[in-house]
Amino acid sequence: MIPSAMASSTETALESLHHIKSTEPPEWLVPKQELSQAVRAASKLLFSSLKPYCPKSPFDQLLTEGFDVEQIWQQIDLQSQPLLSSLRRELGLFDGNDEEDEDGLENARYEDFFSRKKNKSSKEKAKSRDMLEEDSGSDDEQDVDKRKDGPSKHEKELDKLRSKIEEMEKANLDPKVWTMRGEVTAAQRQKNSALEVDLDFEHNVRPAPVITEEVTASLEDLIKTRISEGLFDDVQKARTSSSKAPREIKELDESKSKKGLAEVYEEEFVQKTDPASALLTFSDELKKEASMLFKKLCLKLDALSHFHFTPKPVVEDMSIQTNVPALAMEEIAPMAVSDAAMLAPEEVFSGKGDIKEEAELTKAERKRRRANKKRKFKAEAAKRMGKKARQMTTVGNNDEGREG
Repeated sequence: MIPSAMASSTETALESLHHIKSTEPPEWLVPKQELSQAVRAASKLLFSSLKPYCPKSPFDQLLTEGFDVEQIWQQIDLQSQPLLSSLRRELGLFDGNDEEDEDGLENARYEDFFSRKKNKSSKEKAKSRDMLEEDSGSDDEQDVDKRKDGPSKHEKELDKLRSKIEEMEKANLDPKVWTMRGEVTAAQRQKNSALEVDLDFEHNVRPAPVITEEVTASLEDLIKTRISEGLFDDVQKARTSSSKAPREIKELDESKSKKGLAEVYEEEFVQKTDPASALLTFSDELKKEASMLFKKLCLKLDALSHFHFTPKPVVEDMSIQTNVPALAMEEIAPMAVSDAAMLAPEEVFSGKGDIKEEAELTKAERKRRRANKKRKFKAEAAKRMGKKARQMTTVGNNDEGREG
């Protein structure tokens, strides 16, 4: 009955192995009782099948009933360490046999295989070679026996050092995690990977006070006093009085300037010499509008009081002195030069339109000039005719007076 039970258990374990192999990866994301039982049975089968290769294992079989995952992994870890050491010893034996075969092939000669004549010297050499091989074979057997007993403490320490060095070299060569690369952007790490890491942020905020019995007692006293006094309003922020005057908001005019450069310079000169005649700015216009509104308001208030109001106090007129030069210097010219000689050509002769020659005129300009000449000629002719008619009337009147 016992062998049949063992055979049935091995069959179920093999079936669970095939079931694990055929399971799709997405199914492992959902916890299932069937998969858990199959994995436990397969682990038990593998543990028992590897028991002959690690005789120093403390367990004969894997104990899964009533044990959690961490305890099962501890049992597997206890078996894996002696198993790895035994496998390393087996590999070392195989490596040593290969080296011996290569050494024998290097020492082989043609006479050992194809020569028919065997001299005494060759026989003696063969005997000595056999003796050496027997000695080396006995030494190898002793080494193998020693290795079967187990590695020494020094070998164990060397193995541990080698494993640590290999792990450190592998860690240096493998790509590092994004948290160990310094400044990393979202494109250089996996999506939502920052949610799995506890990150430290530097906040420019005053640290929260340590909650002690004294702090809680002071808070309770403050709450009680507020309730007793009925002060349920929030703390109002104190307003800071600004010592600076409000800045004047200047409007930017994006339209093209209609004034010439000479007019701009003229206005600046007038503002410097005579500030009273300067143009009003936007703020001055607002002040003027405010004064007009105040006058209207005063008029309405005076009407309500039947114009029985107290006279205004006498205020002395304030004289405003502007920092302007005492003399406005004109252009300096020699005394012998008259004002007529200093006139510009435009001031001497101001012609209507551009002065052009006959060759430069267009057809329309020629017609316009001819029409202007005809109009002037007709006006002069009409003036002459009127003058001549007046002269004739005056002469006729004189003749009639003489005859009478």
